[in-house]
Amino acid sequence: MKKLFIGIIMFTILNMNINTAKAEPLNIDAKAYILIDSKTGQVISEYNADQKLYPASTTKIMTAIIGIENADPEQLMTVSQYAINNIGPGGMNIGLLPGEQLKFKDVLNALLVRSANETAYVIAENVGPTPEAFFAKMNQRAKELACTNTNFVNPCGMDTDEASQNHLTTARDLSLMAKHAMTLPLFKEIVKKTSCTIPPTNMHNEAYTLPSTNKLFYGKYSSKYYNEVTGIKTGYTVRASFNLVSSAKNEEGMELISVILGCPNSEGIYQSSKDLLEYGFKNYSMQNLIAANSFVTSVRVADASYNPNLNIVAAEDLKCILPNEPTNQADISEDIKINKNITAPIKEGAVLGSIEYKQAGISIGKVNLVASRNVERILATPTPPRIITSFGNSIYKKVLLTIFAVIIGFLALRTILRKISRNRRLNRF
Repeated sequence: MKKLFIGIIMFTILNMNINTAKAEPLNIDAKAYILIDSKTGQVISEYNADQKLYPASTTKIMTAIIGIENADPEQLMTVSQYAINNIGPGGMNIGLLPGEQLKFKDVLNALLVRSANETAYVIAENVGPTPEAFFAKMNQRAKELACTNTNFVNPCGMDTDEASQNHLTTARDLSLMAKHAMTLPLFKEIVKKTSCTIPPTNMHNEAYTLPSTNKLFYGKYSSKYYNEVTGIKTGYTVRASFNLVSSAKNEEGMELISVILGCPNSEGIYQSSKDLLEYGFKNYSMQNLIAANSFVTSVRVADASYNPNLNIVAAEDLKCILPNEPTNQADISEDIKINKNITAPIKEGAVLGSIEYKQAGISIGKVNLVASRNVERILATPTPPRIITSFGNSIYKKVLLTIFAVIIGFLALRTILRKISRNRRLNRF
């Protein structure tokens, strides 16, 4: 009995150790990190994800969002002296000149690919309509994206002056910004570039090519677990250390977003980002939550011509990122919603509700529920026609009047004949 008790204790301790290892599988040298599914925002792994930190140039993700959502790609933007003056000590720049004019799409390329600080201010001034108004838009948009621990005071992420000490965000907030940004086609197209070309302008006669600051694109950090790096944004200041918001996709089409903040060295930020992304791709995969035409529930259809019980099925396959270990899927819940007062007729495939799957309270997928067959409406029992005779100007009236006249005539004639007969009898006597 004692041996059994000890065995149970050892088994429990072993399981606790295994669970702890799964909960914290990585040894990343950084102040904070998070790994999410780019489609749903489902968190795969995190550490200090809500700690407020300096974002450095990852700030430019939000600068790009505001620009894309408020400007036309062909809009011509003018560089001001103010933009040049705010590059900051040691800040990345591409040598734009006051009065130089570029299309917004070219400014955006320089912002996201080469991380040029002056381009952030060019966007802020031309979209603003003032820099201050633009910063307010950045913070408002962050709130709308559920980024609750973010405060931006400039569009480029410099944190060298006193005011910029309040320029803060978190790994979780940055992941939400990046998730939204990757739904914007122009943003997604630019951040996966290894270089961009700035065409001639009114101040530069020749085009020039700018290489990306993101070393994750290069062969040293390639991986067998994903086949394409899709972005996103680097960042560095002395105060922030090295930051990287990255994303990658595998052959299944599964795309993950990694955010690492406060890494102490430049090589470490890329190796850690690769490790974090690989962890997700090794331990998670695209799986079917429900297959098309799978039975979900049944409902009773009012006024059905026959069998009123109707099967409700999934309209299509629903895939999402799930852990490869089935034991880690226990916290997935279903929320089924069916329309009220379902009445015939119903066509096969008609949408009658939805099913949503949630993990840890976060939606990981939703699909419509539809009718599995046609349901005809019951035909009402025909009511025998009521024959209502109208006595208006109809043939019935004429017939009845004729009969009535004949009867009256017959009675009158009979009365006259009786009277004549009586008189004759009286005359005989």
